[in-house]
Amino acid sequence: MPRRSKNVQLFALRQSPPETFILRGRQYRLIRVFKHDFFAATCLYEAVAPAKTGISRIVVKFGRTQELWGLPLDWYGRWLCRHERDIYRRLTGLPGVPRWVGCVDGATFAIEYVDAKPLDHLNAPPPGFFDRLREVFGGIHARGVAYCDANKQSNILVDALGRPFVIDFQISIRRHDDWPWPLRAISALIVRQAQQADIYHLYKHKRRLAPGELTSEEEKLSRRRGLLHILHRKLSARWRDVRRWFLRRQYKAGRLESPTAELEDHHQPEKDIWRNED
Repeated sequence: MPRRSKNVQLFALRQSPPETFILRGRQYRLIRVFKHDFFAATCLYEAVAPAKTGISRIVVKFGRTQELWGLPLDWYGRWLCRHERDIYRRLTGLPGVPRWVGCVDGATFAIEYVDAKPLDHLNAPPPGFFDRLREVFGGIHARGVAYCDANKQSNILVDALGRPFVIDFQISIRRHDDWPWPLRAISALIVRQAQQADIYHLYKHKRRLAPGELTSEEEKLSRRRGLLHILHRKLSARWRDVRRWFLRRQYKAGRLESPTAELEDHHQPEKDIWRNED
C-alpha cells in the first residue's frame, strides 16, 4: 500500500525557513525552530558576525504564506505581522516584554531573544516568581493591552535570575481610544474583561505551582472567571475537541509531520495533548 503524503498544508510554511537572511545590515543564520503550527513558524537566529552593539540573537516569526486547499492565506501572515508590531510598539520599554527588532518582510518580524525557559519546562518556579509576573501584567494592562494567552505556560518564560517574560502576542487585543463612541466604549469593555482573564490565569498557575505563596484573595481570583471567559470556554470547547481529534488522526496516520521537524529538537508539551491521547 503506498504511503500517504505529508499534510504540509496544516503548517504555516511549506518548507524550512531560510538558512540565512539580512536584517538592518546584519546577517543572521538559523539555529533552531521553537514552534511551527498552522499560523506561524517561530525560529531562533544568530548573528553570523558578532558585534559590540545590537542584538546578536533574535526570534523570527514567519507568518503563514501558503495556501490551504487552494485558498490564499498569505493575507493572514501580513495581518499577523502588522498586529504584533502594533502590540510590541505599544509595550516598548516594559520589563518582561522582549524588545521589537524589526520587520523582515511583510509577513515576518523579529524580536529580541530572551535566554529563558518556558514555565511548563520547570518543576517549580523560583520563589516570588508570580508576584513579579503580576507586575509584568500590570504594566501590559496599563498600556491598554490584554494579553489573552496567559493560559499557556509555554508563553511565560523564566530566566536564570527568576525574572518573568511574556511572549507571543498573536491573539492579544488593545483598547482603541481613537474610535468613535460607542465603539470606543465597547473596545474598552472587551479589553477590561480580557485583562481580568489574564489575572485569573496568572493566579490559577500560582495556585497549582506555588500554592504555599497564594494569599486568600489570590485564591479567590484564581477561581473567578469573567463573563467573556465563560462564554469563550463554552463556545470553543467543541471546536477544540474536533481540532484535537483531527490532529490526532493525522499524527497517527503519519501525515502530520512539520516541514521543520529536524530543527525542532526539543520538548513541546502543548503537542503532547493530541500526540498521546488514545
